[in-house]
Amino acid sequence: SKYPMGHFIRCLGELGDINTENEALYLQYDVRSHPFPQSVLNCLPKMPWVITEEDRKKREDFTGIEVMSIDPPGCTDIDDALHFIPLPKKNHFEVGVHIADVTHFVKANTAIDKEAIERSTSIFLVNNRISMLPDLLGTNLCYLRANVERFAFSCVWELRVIPDGAEEEQEEHIEIDTK
Repeated sequence: SKYPMGHFIRCLGELGDINTENEALYLQYDVRSHPFPQSVLNCLPKMPWVITEEDRKKREDFTGIEVMSIDPPGCTDIDDALHFIPLPKKNHFEVGVHIADVTHFVKANTAIDKEAIERSTSIFLVNNRISMLPDLLGTNLCYLRANVERFAFSCVWELRVIPDGAEEEQEEHIEIDTK
């Protein structure tokens, strides 16, 4: 229409200014960019936080193996990693995928859970990041860091590699190891 209808809500800033353009994107795509409310911050663990012996008893310990991230150098939010170990049986390998486990800190139906559901993901812009979780979790306790114990959800399996040109032997079994 030549004469669109609307009403003025507020001025975002100067056209072309990076903060103004970011704000326009947040509004256009309904991004929750406001600071986390106190009710969410109240759900965070008290610092310094440590893994307890009770926690260790409930989880598999992968600290004795080399686990690597697939994220690029300089990445600050490493939330996934893997390991790959040759096994004694020829052409067999153990493969593990490890995803940072936020469920220890984000319990169902809490203020932090509801806020994370509303945000649904972290958003990365050229000069800014809008986190799904407060920084204590989002860039610290729920991210996998070198030489620091962290909780992870891990899936581990045995992989058999069949070399090119080799005859595949018939195997009629499935093994599932629930670690």
